[in-house]
Amino acid sequence: DSHVSPLASHVSRIYLGDWLYNAGIVGFLRINSHLWYVKDEKIISKDENLLKIEDNYIEIDRKIFDGFTDRFFDYAFNLYGRYDRKLKRFKELLENLNDGTFKDVYEDFKEEVNGFTLLKNKLGDIKAKNSQELKHLIEKAIRILEQDKEEFVESDVQIFLRSFNGQKSFLNKTITKDRKKKFYEDFEEPLKTDSNQKDKKFTCVICGDRPAKKDTNYDTGFSPIFGLNKDAVNFAWNFNTKLPSCDICEIVYFCYFAGLTELNGKYYFVNLDDSVESLMLANDLFKEEIEKSPENPFIDFFTEYLLRIKKSQAKYTLSNINFIETELKETLPKVFSFNIDYKTAEFIEKNHENLKSLSKSFFMLPDKNKTRVYILTEFLNLILKKDLNYGLLYKIFKSATQDKAYVSNYNLQRLIIMYLLYKQKVGGKEMGLEEKSLWAMYMQGKNLLERLKERDAENKIQSIAYKLLNALKIGDVNQFMDVMMRVHMAYDLEVPSLLIKALQDKDNFYLLGYSFLNGLLGKENKLQEESQ
Repeated sequence: DSHVSPLASHVSRIYLGDWLYNAGIVGFLRINSHLWYVKDEKIISKDENLLKIEDNYIEIDRKIFDGFTDRFFDYAFNLYGRYDRKLKRFKELLENLNDGTFKDVYEDFKEEVNGFTLLKNKLGDIKAKNSQELKHLIEKAIRILEQDKEEFVESDVQIFLRSFNGQKSFLNKTITKDRKKKFYEDFEEPLKTDSNQKDKKFTCVICGDRPAKKDTNYDTGFSPIFGLNKDAVNFAWNFNTKLPSCDICEIVYFCYFAGLTELNGKYYFVNLDDSVESLMLANDLFKEEIEKSPENPFIDFFTEYLLRIKKSQAKYTLSNINFIETELKETLPKVFSFNIDYKTAEFIEKNHENLKSLSKSFFMLPDKNKTRVYILTEFLNLILKKDLNYGLLYKIFKSATQDKAYVSNYNLQRLIIMYLLYKQKVGGKEMGLEEKSLWAMYMQGKNLLERLKERDAENKIQSIAYKLLNALKIGDVNQFMDVMMRVHMAYDLEVPSLLIKALQDKDNFYLLGYSFLNGLLGKENKLQEESQ
């Protein structure tokens, strides 16, 4: 950039960096969402003088920090959401309160107030002898919440953000009031006016560009999930606990909480390094999918993301996508990396409808907790690891014979067909087998089922299925053939001629075998349509 005139001092560039910094950029943009909008998968800035979104960086004018305190606090407050939950709960308790419910409502109310220190202190004594007294008490709690909302905002934000950013600035335990004022003085004002004292010796270790802020300690808005503490820093930085960072990078890290998405107490971030835009869109999409289907967001995210990319560009850019999962404790986050090659991406995209049809299907593990295993998650997992094996089909069918599989026969057949397509399209295998052969084999299984019903021999289904499943488990073609011959002869049926293909190739054997078994297990085995 040597030919470009140096940027005016109030304009700063924030480049993509490590995943935590990237989460900070996403968070910073979300907190300042009044400055941009999305149109046709593009992020458009409303005022490029304040915020410019380039390929691998954003450019901001320091005026962007005007009013930042309120935006920052509101975003964190809404994310924590405790206040709204409590208010709604108190109103419900009030509605349910009468002499008959007095005892239960009183217990619930006490439990709601417990652990909400600020409210508890303001309420004072929470004794109530009857429903009339309790009514006044709950009304008082609602009144306090509504009148002192600003104070609750400040307190809730402090509690919520401590788990992300430790004890820095307004998060310090000694600060019990005027937290916004503290944030304004520590961050908004000096950022806006560029009045932070600069370190004469050090440049920021994060951007490597701006001069460091004087006396920046390591815990400055950096996260505990980095797994570093002061002792570690002593060791790392010439035995000096100060880690030089500029005020812009510091505030970016301070916003990372807003870039993560929470699911079941864990936090997730999708990290891509190709552009600010795709980083934003991927995380917004992930957030959307979690709200739509909390059981299976990864799958919906992947299929949806692939389809969107496919529309916007010819090549797939899933080569370096990372999912970060963290519990915010001082343990290192888990990183799941996906390198999806073109063929796999194409397979997922072409089978989008088939995959989606499985999104609610699951089977139960035979453990105490009756753990649910979502079939789609497992299937995609095997594909992404390039390890698609028949063990998954065995587990599903084994559960099915014990009434523990919640997947329709039709969808299960689609899964078997996807095995075939995967082996051919991604594995490039010539199998001499077509989809229609698998459906034909499925029908043969159904024929046997009908014949057994006609002959009042339904009690035989379990034992035949058990023998066939065992042969499939160990890949024993002879044993499978033996059972098939005996059963078909015993019930005057023709042995399916397709079985010749099963003798030629192991993959054919599994696919034809499971298709037959799927037909045989029919609806008699209470294989439930997904109604769960």
